[in-house]
Amino acid sequence: MTLHLRTYGAGPAVLWIHGYTMDSSVWERHWALLPGWRHIGVDLPGHGLSGPLRPGTSLPGLGAELIALARTHSASMIVAESIGSMIALQMAVDDPAAVRALIIGSPTIAGAPPEPGTGERYRALAALARLGASGAQLADLWMTSPPDIFRGTERHPELRARLRVIVSRHTWAELRNGAMHGLSRHVHTPEDLRGIRASTLVMAGEEDMSTFRSSAELLRATVPRCGTQTIPMAGHLCLIERPEITAPIIGTHLTLTAMEEPRADSRAL
Repeated sequence: MTLHLRTYGAGPAVLWIHGYTMDSSVWERHWALLPGWRHIGVDLPGHGLSGPLRPGTSLPGLGAELIALARTHSASMIVAESIGSMIALQMAVDDPAAVRALIIGSPTIAGAPPEPGTGERYRALAALARLGASGAQLADLWMTSPPDIFRGTERHPELRARLRVIVSRHTWAELRNGAMHGLSRHVHTPEDLRGIRASTLVMAGEEDMSTFRSSAELLRATVPRCGTQTIPMAGHLCLIERPEITAPIIGTHLTLTAMEEPRADSRAL
């Protein structure tokens, strides 16, 4: 699968994984606020300039592709948000030696109960996409509350307008051809999460939906080296809603992890 990358800066490599219907350009503000690192943003399959998500692709299969990419670029530190956090967790579960630092916002645990209204919204989007609705029409439906995925962006009109442009370009092919089902069938068990060895930081907006705030607490209680941080005046997309707050937190966690003695099982990276 062809994955498109954006890169910025120089230094130790950090892999950034965006949320659903977005692309790696959403991280550019963070990158400008975090000098001294080589930032590598990946467009997920079916997003941005990457190739499509193949029907039948599983979450472990996608995680393996991103692990290979991370190893190619010596990126053992990962920042991810929303559905990107689900993929990042899978990477840390399947190859603990590949991930030294794991920083996730809007934590999404595979198999966790969905936020009420999310399934209905996906079905409505799929139906409109099959009927040939425009990208702008689909973006407007996707960004409407409830569910409150984009509600926090209402405080930030410039960000919201930029996200609408990005979402309007999304093809929605994964809903029309059923490719999303392969990802959504997977389940992260407590045993999976307890096997994560990365120094982990979970951030959740204080106004995020209850499902994701509960997921943050579950990760704190289950992942061995996990801390949590609540982001004030932020909703579901807390990282990109509040880069002026979240970038310094991310930078501190990356720096502290980089200063740690590498584990014996991670020195081959």
